[in-house]
Amino acid sequence: MKKAINQWCFPSEWSWERVFGLCEEAGFQGIELCIDYPPFFEAMRSAPAEGLIAEIAKSVGSSFAASKALRFDSPQEDVARVATLAQEHGLGVSSVLTIAQFHYSLVDEDPAIRSTGIDLVRRMLDIAARVGAPNVLCVPGVVTSRICYEDAYRRLEDAIGLLKGEAEDRKVGLGLENVWGRFLYSPLEMRAFVDAFASPYVGVHFDVGNVMQYGHPDQWIRLLGKRRLLSIHLKDYLEEIGNIRAFTHLFQGNVPWDRVMEALRHVAYEGYLIAEVPPYPFAPEEGIWDISRKIDILLGLG
Repeated sequence: MKKAINQWCFPSEWSWERVFGLCEEAGFQGIELCIDYPPFFEAMRSAPAEGLIAEIAKSVGSSFAASKALRFDSPQEDVARVATLAQEHGLGVSSVLTIAQFHYSLVDEDPAIRSTGIDLVRRMLDIAARVGAPNVLCVPGVVTSRICYEDAYRRLEDAIGLLKGEAEDRKVGLGLENVWGRFLYSPLEMRAFVDAFASPYVGVHFDVGNVMQYGHPDQWIRLLGKRRLLSIHLKDYLEEIGNIRAFTHLFQGNVPWDRVMEALRHVAYEGYLIAEVPPYPFAPEEGIWDISRKIDILLGLG
């Protein structure tokens, strides 16, 4: 298994050189890149009802402010520069994601929003191929009082059906993440959904912290198995809080890390373990070293 970290773990104002340099010093092997979509920021500023999205963003260190991140309209030379700089620091790009997917959902009732969501995934596939990332994180969508479960399932099938060929052509995986979307809450259902596409490029970007409210991460890992597990997100979760504010830094919650690692070794997972937590508020650089040490402990190297 390889040690990686999400870009949101760093202060948004830090330069690429500072981020990648610290990653190298702290012993990380990969970084997960987050792509900005400016129209999403505008949509959030004009839609205060989207409180859940704001809470999700806060829980992982993202914000609705523009940052140094790559954008969906970044010129190819900027994408190439980031990829080259990562390589110069000995880093692979573990995966690519955008928080804009929570708004531009693949299962929204508005066809225009769904179309934008599909276009965002297409662009992520293109960026991932250019930076050498094996996977993109694909948010399945959110079931709400106005979006029924059955319709969401059908729309997601349609969306992944459209994107599957492009993922295969680029040899970049579509990793469906188990997000708090009131959707695909069972490991058996997630497994069946993935298997219906019969492709090594459709799998799961599994988040061990996200699953704590409604399941057991080690059971999900064993049921999904190595073939379906494209990436692993690491964060902790405090069950006594039990809501979106319960996410916390590694080893500060109730994730059964011993069982998680036992399950990953049981299925012979060999991919990235990607920390996805907010920056430390007063000592962000120490936070990166702390994350590195804790993943070393998980890997049996500490």
